[in-house]
Amino acid sequence: MSSHTTKYLLIGGGVASVSAAQTIRDHDKEGSILLVCGENHPPYDRPPVSKSALAKDTFADDDAYSKFDNFYPDNHIDLLVGVRATRLDPAARTATLENGDTVTYEKALLATGAKPHGSDLPGAELPGVFYLRTLDDARNLREVFPRHPDVVVVGAGYLGIEVAAACIGRGLKTTIVSAGGHPWHLFASETTGSFIKTRFEREGARFVLGHHVIGVAGTSRAEAVVTDAGTTSAQCVVICTGAELNTELASAAGLKVATDGGIVVDSKLQTSDPHVWAAGDVAHFDDVVLGKQWHAEHHLHARWQGRAAGANMAGADTPYDQVPYFFSDFLDLHMILRGDSELVGESTFYGSVKDGEFVELYFEGDGTIRKGIAISHDEPKLDPISETLERLIRERKDVREVRAKEFGF
Repeated sequence: MSSHTTKYLLIGGGVASVSAAQTIRDHDKEGSILLVCGENHPPYDRPPVSKSALAKDTFADDDAYSKFDNFYPDNHIDLLVGVRATRLDPAARTATLENGDTVTYEKALLATGAKPHGSDLPGAELPGVFYLRTLDDARNLREVFPRHPDVVVVGAGYLGIEVAAACIGRGLKTTIVSAGGHPWHLFASETTGSFIKTRFEREGARFVLGHHVIGVAGTSRAEAVVTDAGTTSAQCVVICTGAELNTELASAAGLKVATDGGIVVDSKLQTSDPHVWAAGDVAHFDDVVLGKQWHAEHHLHARWQGRAAGANMAGADTPYDQVPYFFSDFLDLHMILRGDSELVGESTFYGSVKDGEFVELYFEGDGTIRKGIAISHDEPKLDPISETLERLIRERKDVREVRAKEFGF
């Protein structure tokens, strides 16, 4: 056991922490930085985990690493890999690591992310049942797929649809089971969900929708997914039913935690303790654009919040001001979502849903645009559409004033 002292302690091995580290160094050339990663990898980007890391046998772990190895020594950032923080004491400004070491800090960032939901499902402990959150998870699945090519994906959100697309690309028999009545039911309309379903069915996928999963059946390993309507055979089950935020460290430290999830922070990402910030999935933040308090789980959100938190830790005093941005890639399609991902309500379309080239705008009762979903086969086409959606949401534009030509249709 040993003791360390650092000006900036960054807890979490994702893109939020490494973005914060880079921004801190841009503002503070001398202050010491210690970045603590619980996984046996340096910080890495998570989008490849459900895409290329799952689809390509040639994928190497470092393909997903957020920075080249020399980034950390070149910027005088101390990187501690494979060790988790187990206790935070805001009064003493110390953190205890699982190896027994103690770190004394001036300022700390909690970017502890999330873990997969669904481990309490009966039968989830059986061999052949998998979750997908980490690079190691993706590697394990790549090794299993050739031996067990009958796959059931539980969940039809972002992750479930991307996993199913990777399975289809590998030529696996793929079934998608979801309690929702259509894919993406938590954030997209039935029309958009039906488009996704039709495209996947065209590739040979099967859907079991509108039925709750009761458990996984099997003797020595998974053999079927059991729903309230019956069973679906499976040699491999991938559970993609959302995530649980890692707020345990913050809660035990006495920091304010929201009842519906996340470490409560203000518009500048500062927690209830003035020396601790939070960013990424785990931050329940004051959204100055949408006018609500919530948490968002996506790559760009984590990167942007990491930058904002790092700047404020280094002396800036700037609110986090970004229109939420989500993206997904599946089959031969690309999708972006700008705005309030929790909103599902009245919407209108521009372009052609049938051809997979469209924008869907979601709006409030008075016509104010709150969210846009855009889908295209041509990824570069989405960049100007994204900028237009951001402008419309920031301006609180009335949907009745929008014309298709604004999106290039």
